[in-house]
Amino acid sequence: MKTTVVEFKKRSLLLLVTVLILCSSFISMVISPIKLGVESNHSTIQFTVPIANGITKVTGKFTEYEMDIDYDSINFTNSKISLIIRAESINTGILGRDEHLRTADFFDTETYPTITFMSSSITEGPNGTYVMEGDFSMHGITKKMEVPLTPTGKDGNYTLGFSSELSLSRTDFGVGDNFQHTSMDNFIGDEIAIEIYFWTKKWKEPQK
Repeated sequence: MKTTVVEFKKRSLLLLVTVLILCSSFISMVISPIKLGVESNHSTIQFTVPIANGITKVTGKFTEYEMDIDYDSINFTNSKISLIIRAESINTGILGRDEHLRTADFFDTETYPTITFMSSSITEGPNGTYVMEGDFSMHGITKKMEVPLTPTGKDGNYTLGFSSELSLSRTDFGVGDNFQHTSMDNFIGDEIAIEIYFWTKKWKEPQK
C-alpha cells in the first residue's frame, strides 16, 4: 500500500511539473513580441517646409524606408520600434530641387545615407495615445526625440495602424545651414512639420 502511495505522489508531482512547463511555454508564446514590418505601399513619411519667409510651403516625402517593430500585444509600452530612411529617396516633385537637396548644401546623402530613429521607451498618454522616446540621427547628428503615436486601427495579429505628427528644427541637425538664396534672406524656414502614417505587416527577412 505504501508503494502505491509513493508511486501516486511521484506521478502527481511529474504531472504537476509537466503542466507547469506547458503553461510556462504557453505564456511565453503569448507574451513574446511579434516581429512586424511596415507596409510601405500604404504608408507615408512626409514633411512640410515653410519657404519665402512663410509666404508659401513646400511638401515632400521619403519613399524608401524600413521599419521593424517588436510588438508586445499584451502591453504596447514594452514594444520597440526602429526606423531607417534612405535619405536619397527624398521627393518633392521637382527633380532639380531633389538633386540639390541630396548635395552637401543640405542632406549630403553620399556622406550620410540614412536617417534613423531607435526607440528606447514607450509611455502611455491620454485617450489611448503613446509617446516614444529614442535616438534620432540625421546628417551625422544624434539627439533624443519624443515622437507621439496615435493608434488608428487593428486587423488581426499583424496589421496595426498608427499616425504621428511632430516638428523638428533642421538647423539642429545642420541641414541647409550654409545655404543662401540668391535674392531672399531666410528663404527656408527652420521648423519642419512631419506627418507619418503607417500600417504594419508580418516581418519578413530582407532580400539580399
